[in-house]
Amino acid sequence: MTAYIDREQTKAKHFILRGYLQELAYKVLRSWDIAYVDGFSGPWESKTADFSDTSFMIALGVLKEAQRIIYEQTRERRKVRCFFSEKSASAYQKMFAAVAPFHRPEEGFEVKTFHGEFVEAVGEIRTFIGTAFPLVFIDPTGWTEYPLAKVAPLFAYAKCEVLINFMYGHISRFLTHPDERIIASLDPILGGPGWQERLDPTMKKGPAVEKLFRETLKAAGKFGYVVSTRIDKSTEERPHFFLAYGTKDRAGLKAFRETEYKALREHAKNRSAAMTRKRDDRANMASLFADFEAEQKEASIDDLVDEQKALAKEMLLEMLSAAPDGIVFVGVLDAMLQAFMLRETNVKDVCVELAKKGKVENTWSPGGRKPTDHTVIKPASAQNP
Repeated sequence: MTAYIDREQTKAKHFILRGYLQELAYKVLRSWDIAYVDGFSGPWESKTADFSDTSFMIALGVLKEAQRIIYEQTRERRKVRCFFSEKSASAYQKMFAAVAPFHRPEEGFEVKTFHGEFVEAVGEIRTFIGTAFPLVFIDPTGWTEYPLAKVAPLFAYAKCEVLINFMYGHISRFLTHPDERIIASLDPILGGPGWQERLDPTMKKGPAVEKLFRETLKAAGKFGYVVSTRIDKSTEERPHFFLAYGTKDRAGLKAFRETEYKALREHAKNRSAAMTRKRDDRANMASLFADFEAEQKEASIDDLVDEQKALAKEMLLEMLSAAPDGIVFVGVLDAMLQAFMLRETNVKDVCVELAKKGKVENTWSPGGRKPTDHTVIKPASAQNP
């Protein structure tokens, strides 16, 4: 899609948003109403006349389609509520005009817009959410406009999901800035003053700050799980941002990891195309190896998964050394999905591969080829005490 040329990282973000919304909507709308909240709606850098390359239009399209399909299947029409906030007057007017036709409360589809600072809308948003299942999307241009203590009321629901664009590329440039006011500007998203002392001393400062952000978000929203996806710059081998995801449900975490894997494979191909385009522009020639290079980039994601699986095997053996009676598979799954960029099928493969090497007991055969939720994963020594 030409709208995303030189915006490959935005395409990856939108891929994740679309994929996860589809997973969420088709499940949630069978039992609950859903409320989607976009805190920084834009549009920004849109290249299409119909704003199809914006987060708000992607969300409207996915949610409208999900509502229609579920109604056709169940003859029940759950309500969808969408709240879009934007402080820029010019961007707000464009967004308002684009989303207004979707506001059809008689069809159970409501759209509300807010012109102003996102934090000023928190009370109004809570009223708008009501008893619906909220998904909150926070995609700012910086880090000072969503103090977690002030937006935390949006997460105070038994069921709630959040996606936040942690602007790593911008933030990492200021971590050692001599201006104390800039350092203090990070307090609201890193748990308050003194955040430097709370950084993991075993990590480099940039990754340690991203980790502290996830920990702070988890505490602020009382989330059961918070993970993040690294999205690299289009033509450079360094992160542009991390898309942090918080949920209170294991099913959400599993769905996110599936969407993440698909998104990163797609992003790898798009980055390869961007790098080829940049190189060819400099050389004024078309590359003969573009398809091969794209395949290599895509394969690199699977290499990363293999590396993550190797680390997961080490972690599982350490966990079992402290639990000689074994650990129920869902406990292993919880730990692995939070610690590594893995999907449920990868975690099952980790158990199977360790069993083949005689390091864990095969407790799932002959009933199945892989563990199930209630399978107890035991160290091999438990077989031969």
